[in-house]
Amino acid sequence: MLTEEIPTTDQAVNPQPTKMQKPPPIFLHGVINYNKMIHSINEVAEAEQFYTKSPANNVLKITCLTPETYRSLIKHFKETDVYYHTYEIKEERAYRVVLKYLHYTTEIEDIRQDLLQ
Repeated sequence: MLTEEIPTTDQAVNPQPTKMQKPPPIFLHGVINYNKMIHSINEVAEAEQFYTKSPANNVLKITCLTPETYRSLIKHFKETDVYYHTYEIKEERAYRVVLKYLHYTTEIEDIRQDLLQ
């Protein structure tokens, strides 16, 4: 007890801000006319909200800066039947929980009761 511990109010008042996850890239396949595709995308999203790369084989990689832009582009591609693929946004993914070191004969109801207590 050489020093007295005084709780600081900075920790309670200023919690960490939530970090916005960057959405995954969207890959468009079979893009023959780059300018028409960019014009179509610009109708839905602003030019500052995404950027593109063209790796090879008529593929266009679109990286969105915000989840809202990502969702609006996906909706647009579904409506216009554009062939694309992407991954789920991390915030929308289901998560799995693994309980380790349980015997295989443990009843599920016992686990549920223990978790609810």
